[in-house]
Amino acid sequence: MRKSSVDGFKAWAAKAISFPGIDESMLTMKLNIWFASMGSAFAISAMTLLGYLLDLPVIVNYGFALLSLTFPALIILPFLRKNIDRFFFSIQFTLIWVTFYFMIIMGGLLTSAGLLFSGISVLFMSTSYQNNRLTVILFVTYLTTLITTALLQPRLSPLPEMTSQKNLLFFTVNFSWQAGYTLLLILNNISQKKKLADSKQAETLRLKELDETKTKLFTNITHEFRTPLTIILGMARLIKEKPAEWIDEGTEKIRKNAQNLLHLVNQMLDLSKLEAGAMPLHLFQQDIILQLRYLCESFSSMALSKNIRLIFKPEMEHLLLDYDADKMMHIVTNLLSNAIKFTKEGGLVQLTTGLSSQKNDEFFIRVQDNGSGIPEEHLPHIFERFYRIEEDSAQYENGTGLGLALTKELVKLMNGNIIAESPPGEGSVFTVLLPVSNNALMKEMNWLSGFKDEINSHRQEIHAKIKSESSELYDVETERPILLIVEDSPDLVDYLTAILKKDYHLEIASNGNEGLRKAMEYIPDIILSDVMMPEMDGIAMLEKLKADQRTSHIPIVMLTAKADIASRLTGLERGADAYMAKPFNEEELRIRLRKLIELRNLLRLRYATMESLPVAENKAIAAEDHFITRVRGIMEANLDNDQFGIHELCSEIGMSRAQLYRKFKTLTDRTVNEYLLNFRLFKAKELLIKTDLNVSEVAFEVGFKNLSHFSRAFREEFGQNPSSLRK
Repeated sequence: MRKSSVDGFKAWAAKAISFPGIDESMLTMKLNIWFASMGSAFAISAMTLLGYLLDLPVIVNYGFALLSLTFPALIILPFLRKNIDRFFFSIQFTLIWVTFYFMIIMGGLLTSAGLLFSGISVLFMSTSYQNNRLTVILFVTYLTTLITTALLQPRLSPLPEMTSQKNLLFFTVNFSWQAGYTLLLILNNISQKKKLADSKQAETLRLKELDETKTKLFTNITHEFRTPLTIILGMARLIKEKPAEWIDEGTEKIRKNAQNLLHLVNQMLDLSKLEAGAMPLHLFQQDIILQLRYLCESFSSMALSKNIRLIFKPEMEHLLLDYDADKMMHIVTNLLSNAIKFTKEGGLVQLTTGLSSQKNDEFFIRVQDNGSGIPEEHLPHIFERFYRIEEDSAQYENGTGLGLALTKELVKLMNGNIIAESPPGEGSVFTVLLPVSNNALMKEMNWLSGFKDEINSHRQEIHAKIKSESSELYDVETERPILLIVEDSPDLVDYLTAILKKDYHLEIASNGNEGLRKAMEYIPDIILSDVMMPEMDGIAMLEKLKADQRTSHIPIVMLTAKADIASRLTGLERGADAYMAKPFNEEELRIRLRKLIELRNLLRLRYATMESLPVAENKAIAAEDHFITRVRGIMEANLDNDQFGIHELCSEIGMSRAQLYRKFKTLTDRTVNEYLLNFRLFKAKELLIKTDLNVSEVAFEVGFKNLSHFSRAFREEFGQNPSSLRK
């Protein structure tokens, strides 16, 4: 309570003595002088009262003389705006000479009741000026008065009323007052230094945060530039190499991605205009329901491609309202695109409108989805510029953090408000509230003409693309290596398909979940995956694939726009075999993919023989060693069972026939049946060498019931009959 009272008094004092345009340094100086003068006035008043009670007129006169200098200064100080140090210097200079005069009257230094300490307080107070020259002048003046009084001491006589007891009392009082004043000055100095240190620390922290914000901004911006630039550069090269094949599709993709870059730049410029108050507002009285209906319709194709239901639910069919149609398009477009982006396949997005039930003069636009939602701790910050949610799942990281910030600023420009809600597990709700007025000029909505035909045309294109993609059925029994591409950008998928389809059999997945499912289904030879994707990011998919024995052997290349060292290290630590930044060099990508497949082929040499495996230093190879050792253990446990085959092995090891086939073919270049046969023959050879069992007994021991079949297989594998090996 005391601290708050002191802080309140300081705040009142600062307000009382400040003036428009005063800087922090001058305000601090005025506060220090004012508080010091108030303390001095209180101490002088106490000394004067004590002099009156002890019948010492000289002390009373001295007190009044000092008060006549101090009180006017306290009254004038709040109105001073310049030369404050010189004004108080003149008062303190006068005070030193007044003190000198009364010391002479009272008989010198030792009989002056401690008045000499008043000069010391003057010197301490002068530190508030931060003016060395004035402080030195006061010190020289004070020292001059002391020396002069000391030299005149033999000629001076003490006052008869100033007895030794009274003199001692006032010496003690004045010294104590001076000691207390010194303590307060020291504490104030410490406080000022601490405040200065805190201010410097705060400034350092602010500069650090500003630097981090700039770094984050440039990282986000460059990240958003990388994918479109990859497509633009790649398509430009394809058009140059094969103009007849790529001139139409390639130029269209270049145009589309260039527009994406332009849209990003325009968002940044719009935010700058809004911040500077230079964004114009063009209000016209128009049918807002009609515009919202068509805006919602324009996203139907996007929703259809993700199998998402998009519903428009207006409370009324028409409503004339003063608003800026261009700004409204940006607001609703951003909210709908975000809602569809973060809603899973089969989800629901609703756009509802109407008049507020609490205020009929407010019109609401509500965009609601049942998607992934927004974590509670991030909800208060989502409208901040360049703010992006950094979660383990990279689904939140798509974007620069500009869209919602721009949306909020545009809503504010139209004197509205936007509210975000995200109940746990229920998706997100964004509500825009706009004032209802009908004061602007009426305007025909000519921009809607032809809009519906454009939407229908776009929808047909999406339908055709979906049908085309769904009709592409691949045969896994292909001689070309199977490459699984996991990427959420359709344009980048088209580019990768164009440059890799001749060398690989391609499978496509649009997110981590689908990529994980297809990896388990096809057991590809290699995977090329983006890092940041909806539903499940590339890193999460990578960890699951490397931890599963069915897919742990598959080399994985992470392809991402995050090119910083920390991101690379994260990917490599989680098990990525390579990490490439967008935009990438096509030839480098081809070489990396080919070399990784060749590197996996080296495992075939390791597992070609049935000898014990040497200790692997590589963690990835050790995982495959464990798989092969486990398979061998299961085969050995069932060695004498002639009915044991691939079906029983799949059941024991927990993999499907296709999964086991693909993995075995990759690691050993043999089918499971071929490997099992070789394993039986290898064990037979060991038994023939190390035991006394005859050939028939050895054949039955390793699962052969037909002796002639055993002899023929043994001869084909080792080039000699089993009986000759025994001899």
